[in-house]
Amino acid sequence: MSTVLAHRGNLAGRTLRGENSRAAIGAALTRGFGIETDIRRASDGRFYIAHDPQPAADDALADDVFELLRAYPDRTVALNVKEIGYESALLDYLRDQRVLRQVFLFDMELIEPVPGEMAERFRSLDRDVRIAARVSDRGESIERALAIRAASVIWLDEFVRPWATEADVRRLKQAGRTVHAVSPDLHGSSLERSRARWAQFNAWGVDGICTDYPVELREYLDGVTHGVRA
Repeated sequence: MSTVLAHRGNLAGRTLRGENSRAAIGAALTRGFGIETDIRRASDGRFYIAHDPQPAADDALADDVFELLRAYPDRTVALNVKEIGYESALLDYLRDQRVLRQVFLFDMELIEPVPGEMAERFRSLDRDVRIAARVSDRGESIERALAIRAASVIWLDEFVRPWATEADVRRLKQAGRTVHAVSPDLHGSSLERSRARWAQFNAWGVDGICTDYPVELREYLDGVTHGVRA
């Protein structure tokens, strides 16, 4: 059964004012979900959790969120790296927080000049850090992702339409990659359309699904497991 990742800690749809907060992430962890969240670094060197840049780290310190994560060491955490240039400091910080082996780092292709450059940089600094390569309908092909040797995880994203096929997922997994897919609801699709895609992702053996509706997704997957849904 696919792992459920709560996008920014949301439980039942997008909550702009509360997402990525310690309270939201704590609630998602308590409900048994993995987490997708964003990390940034303030001018004073402190790391904080936020999708968009903040003037200061005080209200969103990563220390507070990682304290929660340490209590759930079995949970998968997709950590979106939002900035470039402090790779060594970030790895040192994640080690100090004792969460490095719990996370995988992703979305570096969106900010780096050469795709795969940051993945290789992270791997040169720590050979065991988990890294994801992006595959999407925005020119990020399967071939390009598989060429990023440092990446053991695939972040499969469908922005415009559901383009991925069972054969695509099989190819990625046969190449030894773990596949985490973005649910259509993150790009504005209805819950009904998202449910249909969840069924396909789960049937294809996708390892994880990231959604703003983790409670709904978990209920669906439990229904499949117990034979309630096909």
